[in-house]
This record gives sequence, C-alpha cells and structure tokens, in this order.
Amino acid sequence: MTDPHIRGTAIIGRVALYSFTLFLLSSGLAATTSLLWLTPLRTVPVFELVHAAHIAAAFLSGSVFFIDLMVFHRLFVPPRDVGYLPLKNARVHVGLTAFNDEDAVRLAVAEFKASPLADRVVVVDNGSSDRTVESAWAAGADDVVIETRRGYGSCCMRALAHAADGADVIVLCEGDMTFSAGDLAKLLAYLENCDLVLGTRATQELRERGTQMDWLINPANQVVAKLVQIRFWGTRLTDVGCTYRAIRVRAYRQLAPRLSVTGNHFSPHMFIEALKLQLRVIEIPVMFRRRVGVSKGVGTNKVRAARVALAMLRRIYSA
Repeated sequence: MTDPHIRGTAIIGRVALYSFTLFLLSSGLAATTSLLWLTPLRTVPVFELVHAAHIAAAFLSGSVFFIDLMVFHRLFVPPRDVGYLPLKNARVHVGLTAFNDEDAVRLAVAEFKASPLADRVVVVDNGSSDRTVESAWAAGADDVVIETRRGYGSCCMRALAHAADGADVIVLCEGDMTFSAGDLAKLLAYLENCDLVLGTRATQELRERGTQMDWLINPANQVVAKLVQIRFWGTRLTDVGCTYRAIRVRAYRQLAPRLSVTGNHFSPHMFIEALKLQLRVIEIPVMFRRRVGVSKGVGTNKVRAARVALAMLRRIYSA
C-alpha cells in the first residue's frame, strides 16, 4: 500500500499543478476577452458574462494555487533534512546508449574510459545497422550488449540494468558525444547528498553553438520542467530532456520496477518516478556539445519534438 504521507503529498502536488494550469488558461482567456472588449463583440449579450466568468476562474484557480502551496504544503509536507553519504571507493559504471553511432560511440567510449572516475563502461546498442557495436568494442568498451526492443527508453532501461551489476553508482549517458566525461566529477560530488543527480543543458555558458537546444526547444523544455517543479514543489528543474545523470544503485533498485516508458520521453519518466518515491533528486549544469553524426531522437525536428512534449505532458499530468 502507498504510504499515507506520500499519498497526501501527491494530492497537494496535483492540486497545485491543476490549479496553476487552470489559472494560466483562464488568465489567457480573460486577457483575450479584455482585448475583444474594444471590438463590436462587446455588444453581444453574453459577452460580458463570458468575460466575467474568465476573470472569476482566474481568481479562483489562482487562489487555490496560492493556498495549496503557501498553506497546505507548508503544514503537511515537512521539510527534509540534508543527506550526506560519501562515495569514497564507490564503483562507478557508465552505461552508454547508442543507435547507428559508429563514429560517435568510439569517441565517447574512449573519453569515458580515460576518466579515472569510471570503473567500467558498457554500451547498449539498439539494433544499429552500421558498425556501432564494432566501434564500441574497438574503443575499449568493457561490454557491449544489444537491446532488441526498439526505443530510447528500452535502451536506457537495459543500460541501467546492465551497468548496475557490481556497481555502487550508475551513470547514464548517450554515446553521441553531446556530453562530456569531464562532468563525472560534478555528478558524483552532488550524488554524495542525493540519490539521483540530473544534468541540465539550459546553462548557456556550457552549451556549444549549433546544438538542438535552439530558440524553441530550450524555452519549451524549461516550461515543461517548471510544470514538473510545481507538481513536486521544492525540486528545482530546468530541463526535462537531459539524458546525462548519475544514480546510486540502491536508489535504482527501488526505482527499477516503476520504469516502463520505451520511447523518447523516458528521461522525465525516470525522474518523475524517483520524485514520486521521494528520492533526493537534484539538477546541475553540464556541458552540452554538438552531436557527432545525425540525431535519431528529437534533434531539431519540431514536429517530433511536439509529439515527445505531448507524451511528457501526459506523463506529468498523470503523475
């Protein structure tokens, strides 16, 4: 059965998310009808009633949102103490996902193998038609496995499960050279206080020009991240799509039975489930580089990005 405290916290979070969403929608409608007031539509008999209804909805939903977070959250969701569990002598296994990345995966494996913080580097190939598997072996991967179920989420779940064997910490990353092994030190430093450390690509100073985080993807990504932040109040988030993360194996064992998404929205699914379990989750800036090769995920394809965003929103609003 679900812990009553977790269930109560979830209800407060859902009320906050739903009331905030209604506030945004009703405020937008109220602003629109205010502008239409300057047109002949104001003479329509029901127009004034509709306008008043929008204003009332905005006021009521905004009030519910404020009371939910400022009163109920403070009363019924106690603050958590800071945790600290050092990772001295911890075994760190890196799981790299790959699909038709024969050029990139060679560089990614070599970079992580050169890091003194990585004890083992495994590559999970999602059925590539090129020489990704051969490139990974040639670069010195400790193991290369093939995940036959198609989908980014399937590949991630296999990478986590395979890397967990004999490890204290799992680092999940894509094998396309968008992320740097140099950030391992940051991830592990923050993991001493947490269960799961997420990377964020939202920091401009750490993002190369020409990445997929363009004028639309970056702000849209941050908006979706803020919806998750409202649902799980207290956790600061700016990026729902960053695939670079580190998790303690004991936390992964708790989380694994809840992981099920096989598609491109696996990243938010993983940390949403972690937050639902009330694991300690933190987000830190990481370097984000131009990928080597062609993106098989969202990339800069806005239609594909919209589909993934809708899948993410469904996951958030059902959390």
